[in-house]
Order: sequence, then C-alpha cells, then structure tokens
Amino acid sequence: MDTTKTSTAGQDIEDMKDEIALLTSYSNDTIYRLRYDTMAYDYVSPSVERLLGYTQSEIRAMNIRSLILETRIVSNAMRPLESFEALENERKEGAVNKWQADYLMLTKEGRKIWVSDISYPWFDERGAIIGSVGSLRDITERVEAEAQAKGEVSQMMNTDALTGLSSRALFFVRLEDELKRIKRSHEELSVLLIDMDYFKNINNNYGQDIGDRVLKAVAGIIRLSMRETDTAGRVDGGQFAVVLPDTPASGAFWVAERIRASVAKETFHIDEENELFGITVSIGIASARHEQQLDASALFKVAEQRLYIAKQTGRNQVSMDELAESL
Repeated sequence: MDTTKTSTAGQDIEDMKDEIALLTSYSNDTIYRLRYDTMAYDYVSPSVERLLGYTQSEIRAMNIRSLILETRIVSNAMRPLESFEALENERKEGAVNKWQADYLMLTKEGRKIWVSDISYPWFDERGAIIGSVGSLRDITERVEAEAQAKGEVSQMMNTDALTGLSSRALFFVRLEDELKRIKRSHEELSVLLIDMDYFKNINNNYGQDIGDRVLKAVAGIIRLSMRETDTAGRVDGGQFAVVLPDTPASGAFWVAERIRASVAKETFHIDEENELFGITVSIGIASARHEQQLDASALFKVAEQRLYIAKQTGRNQVSMDELAESL
C-alpha cells in the first residue's frame, strides 16, 4: 500500500475543510447541513454566531425549531405556516427539491429577526434523503422595508389624496362593518351625505386650483365636526359622506346642521381679482336600527334620496328620515 498517496489525499481533504471553514467564516450567510432524524445541525458555519448569537456547538446541540416563531413558505405565497409536520414529511420523502422559506426567529439575546432559508436535499451514499444542505441569511431590513412600502400603498389606496379623508372604497367598508356591529350591540347608526352646492360652477368660474382649495376647506370642517369613532370619506367630486356609529337620527341632524352652518360662514379669496365668494352644502341623513336588514348600499341609497330632497327644496339645508325603512 502506498502510504505517501494516502497521506497526500488525507492532507488534501484537511486543506479543503480548512478552506471551506475560512470561506464560510467570512460569509454573511450561514451555511448548514441539517439531519432530519434529529432536526439538528450536522454542520453549521461560524457566522451563525453573528446571525443568532449562539456558538456553533450551542446550535448543533439544539433543535432549530425551538427558535422559529413563524414560518412563511415561498411556494405558499408567503402565507404563515400553521404546522411543520406535513411539509417536513414531504421533505423527508424527497417530494420537495428546493426548500425556500422565511422564518421569524428569536436570537440568543431575545431579539426577533427575519431569516431567509434556502436549502436542497442531502443524500447518503445509497441515494436516500437524510437531511438538507442550505444557507440562512438575515433579511430583517428587507422585510421591514416591504412592510412599510405595503403600508404606504394601502394608505394611498384608502385615503383621498386631495382631502386626506377616507377613500370611497374604505368608507363603504367601514359602513358595512358598522352595520354588522350594531346587530350585535343593538345600537343605531346614521350616515350623512354632504354635497357641495353648485360645485361645478366653482371650477368653471375660478379654476380647479380654487376648487381644490374649497374641497380641502370643507373636508377640514367635516373633520373638526367628527368624533374619533366616526369615519368621513370623499365619495365623489364634491360629495362627502360620514358614518356616525351609535348615533340616532336626532343626533345626526345636529352634527349635519353644525357642518352646514360652518360651511356657509366660510369665505374664499380670489387673489388676482381680490374677490370673495362663499359656498353652501346640502346634506341628506339616513339612520338604521340593529333589527333592520340593511346593507351599506341600501342605507346609502336612502341618504341619496334625502340629499335629493334637500337639493330640490332650496339647497343649503339638511333633510332626514326618522329612520331608514328596509328596502
């Protein structure tokens, strides 16, 4: 037997191990080899201490699942995973070629971080799957940035850009939610539908910039008349709506009258012509009790009918039903 060749081959293997250890120690990614029979790491690179705060020996003695608070599988549209069992069985049987998931993990210091895991099956010499080989990477900043961007997009979709009030879509969501809520609480609710009188004339006579200024002013008056539990939205060009939870028709009338009077007192200045002008609003009110089978669309239609009456009988006034009838 040629001992020189054996010694050289053994040295090559040791040199390769040293090179791999050197490379993985400088990598931001944590490289690992996970055994399925114990769900413990057979190998984990030194960078795991920077990632999770645990030393290599500490991590190898642990079941990695104990550190995972939440799992989102890429192939499952990033929805949270309720149970590992079924997917782990698929991995052990070889049904999953590539595993890609994001984990919310708890570090040794008690911090919560998001970690991306990408791995592939690890086979023994007979071709049987005994685990996986993969890498872990801290993606906390990316996940937080994505959440912030998503929140900003949602805010844009739910908010009227000009006035800062709720969008039409969000207003109807809130109205539907409140109608469901009063069925449980046995309360009443009311809706105000506020329409600016002759708003098209303002845009035609003074321009859109002045029209936008007027819209913002009316939105500000509506906002000052609201409680924290109320929801106001811009539902059309010059039309606003307000949901008043736990408010009967009589209470809604006084809120509407306060808005109407405040708008009527407002004056606007045209800089170039040194001209002042005023505006008015007409308001329709619809109210509902818990026992009525009304949805958001039906109740809003009653408010539209009352608004139409206010418009047809002189404008700059409030029209209300004592209670919306079931449609």
